[in-house]
Amino acid sequence: MKNGIASADRPHTLPRALPPAGTPPAPPALVPQRRVSLIRCLLLACLVGFACLASPLYAANPQSLDVLIKGINAPQPPQMVDDVLILSFRQERPARSVAARFAHENYGVLHPFSRNEYGVFVLDYPVPAGVREIRYRIAVDGLWMSDPSNPRVETDPLGTEFSLVVLEREPARSILNPQAEPRGAVSFTFRGSPSKRIAIAGDWNGWDPFMDFLTETESGVYSISLRVRPGRHWYYFVSDGRRMLDMYNPATGVDPDGNAVSYFSLPG
Repeated sequence: MKNGIASADRPHTLPRALPPAGTPPAPPALVPQRRVSLIRCLLLACLVGFACLASPLYAANPQSLDVLIKGINAPQPPQMVDDVLILSFRQERPARSVAARFAHENYGVLHPFSRNEYGVFVLDYPVPAGVREIRYRIAVDGLWMSDPSNPRVETDPLGTEFSLVVLEREPARSILNPQAEPRGAVSFTFRGSPSKRIAIAGDWNGWDPFMDFLTETESGVYSISLRVRPGRHWYYFVSDGRRMLDMYNPATGVDPDGNAVSYFSLPG
């Protein structure tokens, strides 16, 4: 692609590309950000009002998502808010830590929950493009189990139970990373809770998580514009010290240490 950024073929030495489940998603192309029509904005605003319903597909902006997470006062079944999966957990005996791992990441990335003011542990997990069946397990103080708030449980041939969420359709997405900018720059967008410290670490900055920080352009939306050399590049986001894949880039792989990374190719 002459004027765009696309995911590369499988690398031969550094990180290797992971084969996606099902039909491979289209590579992330450098295309202009899609504009949301006025009618769609009005519809999204109306849909946010139904945020307390369980397991629907509805849209919400980052600020509304943060309000929803803070307002969960009891564990509830998994639900989707736009392209974000919301998981929650609480038990009678207080827990110190809760985390989740997902099958489509080969259980290689640990995603810690955060505890809100009601004592409910909540995880807001942006679902990667192309993933329609989400299999996962949670760890409570180091003890792995299926999600007790999710009634859908399956067992693998070894007898291990895991939880399952099936999306009826591909969630609506308004972000695609990376994006082209004038004079050869590329931009990235990250969406999460407001007032976070978000950085991007990649091969171009020596994997330094303290060099390239994103700016919060609106509540819960962070962005950065960078200049990188043409070629293949590997990276990940860092949110308050926690390493995260770019959920708005379907091209993922693993580094030599087995850690998940995102990647793209910049034409010369």
